[in-house]
Amino acid sequence: MTSTLMRFASLPSRSWGSNSGRAKDLAAGPPGPSGGPGWRLSAATIEKSGPFTEFPDTDRITVPVEGELLLLTVDGTEHAMERLRPLRYPGDVPVQASLPTGEVTVLNTFADRNSYGAAVMVVELSKKNPPSLGPDQFLVLLQGSAKAVLDGGNRTEELELLDTVAGGEDQPQVLGRGFGAVVSFYPLD
Repeated sequence: MTSTLMRFASLPSRSWGSNSGRAKDLAAGPPGPSGGPGWRLSAATIEKSGPFTEFPDTDRITVPVEGELLLLTVDGTEHAMERLRPLRYPGDVPVQASLPTGEVTVLNTFADRNSYGAAVMVVELSKKNPPSLGPDQFLVLLQGSAKAVLDGGNRTEELELLDTVAGGEDQPQVLGRGFGAVVSFYPLD
């Protein structure tokens, strides 16, 4: 698999929940046991307080990207989530979002816990030590400015907020100043 660049601005959006905000799918994996994708990476705006959609047999990781504070009550426990700090939780328990300071944008991963695992690491980008992305790895620009070095170094593309670089055999790199989320999906044996 060679690297790919997904431009956030050009992706279609859809409403989620009871018109609680808009979401865009950044990437999705092969079908899992339930018939849906075994994993999915998306970005969503949370425009009003309310419940999150439940996803049976799914593990989630949420990273606030824009906005000041997101309060998530996961199965009765409240988590005050600040920007760029991931939270892992089961997707099949009640989750309530509260927005004490207004709208929030989040990066979400979903992994069918019977077939896939997921990891999210927020990294500081630099020009001297850029992360390289292998198959089933993605880098999403969360803050700052960066460029992707694609096609074995033959192509360079400037990134905008929430643009996503998909890894591949050619090991694309992302350099710049700011922060990105390196998201990895892996099959469970």
